[in-house]
Amino acid sequence: MDSLPGALGALRHTRKLAALALAATAVAATGCGREDPVDLANGKELFIGEGTCGSCHKLARAGTKGTQGPDLDVAFGPSRAAGMNAETVEGVVFRQIAHPIRKSIMPADLVTGDDARDVAAYVAKVAGIPGEDTGELASIGASAEAKPVEATGPSLTLPADPSGALAFVAPDPDANPGTVTQIVASPGRLEIVMPNESPIQHNVAVEELNAIGEVVGTGGTSQVEVDLEPGTYRFLCTVPGHAEGGMAGELTVE
Repeated sequence: MDSLPGALGALRHTRKLAALALAATAVAATGCGREDPVDLANGKELFIGEGTCGSCHKLARAGTKGTQGPDLDVAFGPSRAAGMNAETVEGVVFRQIAHPIRKSIMPADLVTGDDARDVAAYVAKVAGIPGEDTGELASIGASAEAKPVEATGPSLTLPADPSGALAFVAPDPDANPGTVTQIVASPGRLEIVMPNESPIQHNVAVEELNAIGEVVGTGGTSQVEVDLEPGTYRFLCTVPGHAEGGMAGELTVE
């Protein structure tokens, strides 16, 4: 009798893997009629693109740090170790793209058709697999870091990334492309205003001064007003997980 709980646990795990494999087989059987091979490069580009998968999911080899959805390495790593193969992972991801869990923030058909198949194939190739991408895949996703943003007046606009990525962006993306991780300001009073057009709640704060703006959703504005002395400060979003995901930077006052 002592072995019964372990046997039941193993049976449940086997049934779960079998159900996932069956779902994957069903997806493959209906597979969009595509005859050409999957495009892993396209899958990675779409995964890390603005407002898509990487905005919410962490995937080490893609370099994404989203926290709104499951960590895909954690989600698939143990299952792969237990015997789940890449084809099954691909089928599960493809099915999830088309039919997200009810009441989740993930919209249905975020990518579709061949693009969805490419994303699923890329995730199936790398999720839960240690190491780094190689070849063409290694060159995808190296984004340029924005140069420091200068606060030239009493107020600085620092928008949340409208795509939903965990980042602050410059008010003029043409002048400062990429994410903002550095601000330069002069001593004195400064108001930091964060418009939020993303689908995720955010705020803006200055850590050392305990200045914390209101957490706001889409269309809202969070702001703080601080009295700065020369030195270095940390600006961030205080929503749990957002600073760790990349929504933080250094404010230098000189």
